[in-house]
Amino acid sequence: MNGKQLVLVLATVLALGSLQVAATETSDNKTGEFVATRDWQVISEGQAIPKGLHVRINLQTGLKEAKLLDESERGTALQSQTEESDSEPMALDYKKDVAEAAQRHAKEYVELRKAYKEFQKNFRTDGELIVQLIGQYRNFSKKPLESELKTKLDALENLEFLLHQIDNALVFIDNGGLDDVLLPIVVNDTNTALRVSAMRVLGSLTSNNPKAQIKVFEKSFGSYLSQILMSSTSSAEISSALHAFGALLRKFPLAQTRVLSTSGTQALIRVLRSPDMELRSKGKVVTLISDLVLEKRSVLEGSKDTTDAASSFAQYVLIEFESWLETQGYCTALDDVLAKDFLHLLDQPELVEQFSTAIWTTQSMCHVVWSQSSALRHALLTIRNRYANSKDEYRLEVSQALDNICKRLYDKPKHTELAHNKRKPHHKFH
Repeated sequence: MNGKQLVLVLATVLALGSLQVAATETSDNKTGEFVATRDWQVISEGQAIPKGLHVRINLQTGLKEAKLLDESERGTALQSQTEESDSEPMALDYKKDVAEAAQRHAKEYVELRKAYKEFQKNFRTDGELIVQLIGQYRNFSKKPLESELKTKLDALENLEFLLHQIDNALVFIDNGGLDDVLLPIVVNDTNTALRVSAMRVLGSLTSNNPKAQIKVFEKSFGSYLSQILMSSTSSAEISSALHAFGALLRKFPLAQTRVLSTSGTQALIRVLRSPDMELRSKGKVVTLISDLVLEKRSVLEGSKDTTDAASSFAQYVLIEFESWLETQGYCTALDDVLAKDFLHLLDQPELVEQFSTAIWTTQSMCHVVWSQSSALRHALLTIRNRYANSKDEYRLEVSQALDNICKRLYDKPKHTELAHNKRKPHHKFH
């Protein structure tokens, strides 16, 4: 029974009180006169009651009761003598139906209260559920058992949902979740499905949560994720690792400096170069690279008037991400991806947008390589022309972005005017 039904029950109870008084005008007094007091008394079946009483149905027992009105209730009671004198007597069959309905609703209300009490007994807050799931993981056997796999995956799925909330994530960390649940799976577990789920939990935990990012960084998850990106051949594992990797690094300059200056950048380029990785994973790589490059630029170009801004500026200055990208061969790696796989991109405008954004963001450091690549030029122009002839608005927008890139990379400045000006002094000498 919902809130509206409960209101209906109470309204029916009040209406029944009024109807019972009206019934006294036409019904016989079968059990003697009802003597009202200031206490609630049960009204016997068919018993007539005087006018002006406070009448109700007891929701616990379902029985009709009546008592004298208190002084505070006079003038506000539903069954006043004036109202009764103006109303028509109600049919006995109808009054019986109303009474039965009210009793039925009263019984439902009692059952609802029992169900609610049972719900309260079993209710758990998010924090209690998280602690319970961590305890469940501690009780699993140290050696991997196939019979426990589904229970473990279900627990990780619940954690992924719960830990999106910042407070829940901190409860998980404070209760040993990183050490007892995620680290053992990410570092040592041989089951790919468990590692994939654990890294999704890690991404949920750290996304837009600075306190959680610090704790995860202190547990060296950046290095572990880099190793997975370097060694895994599973697309699902690479995808979840990239999600967790990006959640850890974004808006966290210290982690960017420590992780990307060592194995982190190499791991990203490895995924970009791998012929076995699907294009969606490579799209995630270039999106993360583009985001981190733009993040640094935004901070360095922003105001440094406040103390926090000055502190951030000092941290981002130390990040030499573009230099690390060049050292690891980012420019040629992205060139190779588009030159070899552009035909697979013709029907994937979302991926094309990811690659075009990355090219536009990083073209200043790769301009020399990309402007001299005929294969990249062919790929970009082919996709641009295909989308330019589409009726789809999104493809047309992507086509325009590619056109801007091609103009930036391949349109050479015209030197006609410059050459003409240079020739003028020569003619004067003649």
